[in-house]
Amino acid sequence: MKKIVALWGLTIFFFSCDLAKQAVGTYALTQCKYDYSSISGLTLAGINLQNVSSISSLNPLSAANLLAAFSSSSGSLPLSFTLNLDVTNPGAQTAILNGANYILEIDGMEMTQGLFNQQLQIGSGGGKATIPIAMAFDLKKVLSGKSLDAIKNLAFNFAGIGTSSSNVTVKLKPSFVVGGNTISAPSYIPISFTLNKK
Repeated sequence: MKKIVALWGLTIFFFSCDLAKQAVGTYALTQCKYDYSSISGLTLAGINLQNVSSISSLNPLSAANLLAAFSSSSGSLPLSFTLNLDVTNPGAQTAILNGANYILEIDGMEMTQGLFNQQLQIGSGGGKATIPIAMAFDLKKVLSGKSLDAIKNLAFNFAGIGTSSSNVTVKLKPSFVVGGNTISAPSYIPISFTLNKK
């Protein structure tokens, strides 16, 4: 019986230590500085817009396919990309990320929300890392009720090939894992930036 009690006490001790470590690491994550780094793998309706400087620079076939996707009343308009965020940890404790819930807003409108699972540790005293978040959503579905011009403007502005800029906000709610259970931080961390016209 004494061995069982001792073993149980040891288990609680290590569980408590792990909980404390994860809690401190997650708190350190909320104190980090977040900056927009880049968007990679950007496609609209399956067309790669990553290195496109303007609509006129698209090849004729891609331009025709994109026009058809916009014009179709029943079709979809999928937008997919990876958002890369730079994270700097100025604190004295290592920041720990086990994943996060996210919400993406473009020009004040919520586009998508989801969850990404990525384990990452960011060293104290100015340690840096990049968090890649893969996102995908159907613009026509998200902007249902909006005019075709509104959808087109938002899509092109976000891609940096429109006539103006887009204001983007990403909200992250980090999570930590203790004893196989995932626990989310109590609030979101907002990261805002502007995508300027190329």
